[in-house]
Amino acid sequence: SAIPLLRHHHHQAMDARRRSPKKRKFERVPDQDSPPGSGSAGVDLINALPDAVLCTIVSLLPTKDGARTQAIARRWRPLWRSAPLNLVADSTLSRQQRKRVVYVTKILAEHPGPALRLNLPYIRRRDYGKIDGWLRSQALTDLQELHLGYDSQDSPPPSLLSPSALRFAPTLRVATFTDCHFPDLSAQSLNFSHLQQLGLYGVTFSALSAHYLNFPRLKQLTMSVVTILEDALHNMLSGCLSLESLLLEDNVGFARLRISSLTLRSIGFSAPYTQGPSLFHELVIEDAPCLERLLPLSPDYGPTIVRVIRAPKLQVLGVLSKGISKLHIGTTVFQEMTAISLTTTMRTVKVLVIESFGPNLDAVIGFLKCFPCLERLYVLSQPWMEMKNVQKYDPLDPIECLESYLKRVVWKNYIGDMLDVEFAKFFVLNAKVLEEMKFVSSNSCDRQWKSNQHMCLQVDSRASPDARLEFISCMDVLGDDKRTHDLSMADPFE
Repeated sequence: SAIPLLRHHHHQAMDARRRSPKKRKFERVPDQDSPPGSGSAGVDLINALPDAVLCTIVSLLPTKDGARTQAIARRWRPLWRSAPLNLVADSTLSRQQRKRVVYVTKILAEHPGPALRLNLPYIRRRDYGKIDGWLRSQALTDLQELHLGYDSQDSPPPSLLSPSALRFAPTLRVATFTDCHFPDLSAQSLNFSHLQQLGLYGVTFSALSAHYLNFPRLKQLTMSVVTILEDALHNMLSGCLSLESLLLEDNVGFARLRISSLTLRSIGFSAPYTQGPSLFHELVIEDAPCLERLLPLSPDYGPTIVRVIRAPKLQVLGVLSKGISKLHIGTTVFQEMTAISLTTTMRTVKVLVIESFGPNLDAVIGFLKCFPCLERLYVLSQPWMEMKNVQKYDPLDPIECLESYLKRVVWKNYIGDMLDVEFAKFFVLNAKVLEEMKFVSSNSCDRQWKSNQHMCLQVDSRASPDARLEFISCMDVLGDDKRTHDLSMADPFE
C-alpha cells in the first residue's frame, strides 16, 4: 500500500530535520532500472511514480495526512495543491469544533481546486455565517462528492440548507444531506445531471422544492426520516430515470406510495413507529419490470398493505409478518400471513424471509405454494403458546418447491421445544433436495443438546440424504442499507 510508505517518508523527513538544522539538498532518485526486490538498497519506489499518480494518492488520504505530505520533500510541496481537494471536517481533522472551523477556512483559502470531496458533518448554528462563503470557494470547483450535516441538537431544527450548495448540481456524483430544510426553487428546475448516489436524512421538503428536482442518472436513493408530501414524492421519483435501488425508512407526509419504474431493482421500506393519518400505510408496485428485491424492513410498524401488481422478475421477498395485514401478490391475497386465496403463483421468487408466530406451519405452507420455485427460506420464529402444528404432508398434493427446489432453510430464534421440533421436522422429512438447514439459537448448543435435537428431528429419516443440519449460537446482522443497495449479492440475507 502506498499510504504506509507515504507516512514512512514523512517520519523520515521529520527525523532528518530534527538531526540537522541545515537544509538538505534534494537527492536524486536512484537508478530506476533496478526492479523491486533486486537487492538495490534505498530504491525510492514512491518518488519514482509520476506526479499524476502521486496526486491521486494524496487526494485519497485523510485531509490532515494529505496536507502533511508537503513536508516529505521539495518535490512533494506542490502536490497537495495540485491534487483534487479531499476535505473532511470531522474529528480526524481536529477534535475541537472551533479548530475545525479555522482549518476549513484556511484550507479553502490556500487550495486552488478542483475538489474531490467536501464533508461537513456537524454544522453548528453559530457557524452558519461561514457556510455560504465556504461553499462559494473557488477551491470547490467541479466538486464530485458533498456531505452536509447540520447539527440536530440546534434549536429550532431543521436548518435551511444553504442555497450555495445547489451550485454543485452539475458536477456532483455523490451527495448526502442531513437534518435540514431543502430550499424552495421558485419554479426553476434543478438538474443533478451526474448524481448517482443520494442520501437524505431528516430532510424536510416543501411541495415546490421537491417538484423541480431532476436526477436523470441517480442509481441509489436513501430517504430516512424525511418529511415530504405524497405528490412531491411521486414527482421526485419520476425524475429518477435510472434509479436501481430505493431505501425508504420512517418517512412522513404521505400515506400511499405507488411505484412505476422501468429501472428499479431493489426497494427497502418501512413506516415510522408512530401513528397518524399521513403516515405511510400502503405500498403499491404497479409496474416494475426489473424489480428483484422487495424488502419490508420493519413490517410490524407498517405499511399495513402491500400490493404487487406487476413485478415479473421478483426474486427476493421479506421480511413478511402479521404487521402487513394484507399482502396482494397478483390476485393471491394473504391476510395476516394466512392465504385467503391462492389464485396466482410467482415462480421467480427464490428467497423468502418470514416472521412466524408459533411458529405457524399452516401459514408458511401457504407461502410455499405461492412461490413454487423457492430455493431459500428464512424463518424468524416468535413463540406463541396456542399454536398447534398438526399439518401432514400429502404426497397426493405435493408442494413443488419441497419436491424440486428448496435447498436451504435458516431458522432464527430456534428454541428446540416441541413446537419448534414439529415445525422443523416437516422440512427435514419432506424437502427432497434440501442441502442445508441451519438453526440459530440462543442456547449454548452443546454436544448433548445437539444430539437430542438430531434424535427429535428424526435426522436419520430425512428426505434428502445429503442434507446438513447445523446448530449455531450467534447473532448476525446485515444492515438495511446493505440489503437494499448491494446488488452484487444474489441473497442479501445470507
